[in-house]
Amino acid sequence: SRISDCLATRSISVEYDEETITATCMTVDRVHFNIRLYRGNRTMTLSNPDSLDQFPDLSHAVIIEVMRTRGSTLSFHYHNRAILNAARGLSTGRDDRKPMHTSPLEYPRLKKRTNNNSMDEQQRPAKRNNTFQTSMPRALEHAFSLLHKDRLDTQRLGMESLVHLTDCFSSGTDIAIHASMTVMGCPIAGDNNVVQSSTNTAEGIHRFLVTLVKDRVLPGDEKEEPLTVTTDSTNNSDGDDSASEKSEASNAPVIVDDAHHGGLLRSMALRVLANSLTVLSEHQGTLLTNILKTSALASRDFVQVLAEDLLGASRLPAVVAGTRLASVHEAALATRCIAILAQHAPHVTHLLANPKATTQATLELLARTQEVVRHDVLVSETKRAYQALTHEFR
Repeated sequence: SRISDCLATRSISVEYDEETITATCMTVDRVHFNIRLYRGNRTMTLSNPDSLDQFPDLSHAVIIEVMRTRGSTLSFHYHNRAILNAARGLSTGRDDRKPMHTSPLEYPRLKKRTNNNSMDEQQRPAKRNNTFQTSMPRALEHAFSLLHKDRLDTQRLGMESLVHLTDCFSSGTDIAIHASMTVMGCPIAGDNNVVQSSTNTAEGIHRFLVTLVKDRVLPGDEKEEPLTVTTDSTNNSDGDDSASEKSEASNAPVIVDDAHHGGLLRSMALRVLANSLTVLSEHQGTLLTNILKTSALASRDFVQVLAEDLLGASRLPAVVAGTRLASVHEAALATRCIAILAQHAPHVTHLLANPKATTQATLELLARTQEVVRHDVLVSETKRAYQALTHEFR
């Protein structure tokens, strides 16, 4: 119970296996790890109970093993320490780190900033005024060029750059606002105090993100690659087919990595959109309302995709692979986007919760999510989205 409460508090997606006493976990930044419980036992007779050289008596204890299978080592160790401390009853598992001390992909960055937290950030743009106009377009163009490379690592770096640029804790408020405008496909042009972003870069970044989220495939790909490669020895007729089998088998991990890479990229694309909508909603609300009147982010097709991602709230982490299926973390980000879109685009509210409709599938899904899901961030975002969509009903 302590471990499960810790996982819910830290908003970690988890699947429990009661037969093997195992929990399969996945964090928002796609760190995968397993938690196993073992019953302690004494495997030998102690000749001298006071000796430290002999195996201790663990018959009264439960041994907890936490093993990382994929993802950031640094992020894993933060969660690992919290889980072990919670299991020992030393803490509740709540992440008490300041948002600026966490990764831009983690949930603390989504929390609303207070005056104390934003004090340092308000000073950062003043220090960068001398290079603001030249560094900002260059950073966006560099991120855009990385996204079009054919290497997995470079594409991930490009998407992470957009996450950093649209995050106030990483880049400062001014840069985050202008980067968010570029992500929305509306670069700002003005006097010497305002950055003039390249229109081609803005349109390219916007199109890349919308295509990845809406079509659920990487731009340029026709369909998602399968997760595994199977070889059938009965279909081989030549004597040298064993070499080809080895070659195909060696390619299987690459295909799995491609699927994981695609899912990670789509998750980060949702994070970029969530960051951009949040920044503009807090600092440029009127401007965001005008942008959404003609933006593809408020179109019926895109809003429908976000509504479909809400189904990931009840999806197990083992099922999620590639770009086709959203996990509980993508559901949380999609819920954040829906709440802001409904706040600044009234027609989005009518698309998802029309008062004249006989059934309200989206509202029913949000209400069920609040009752069933054990994911603190998703529950709080769901309450916010539900209130935004039902304000006309009250």
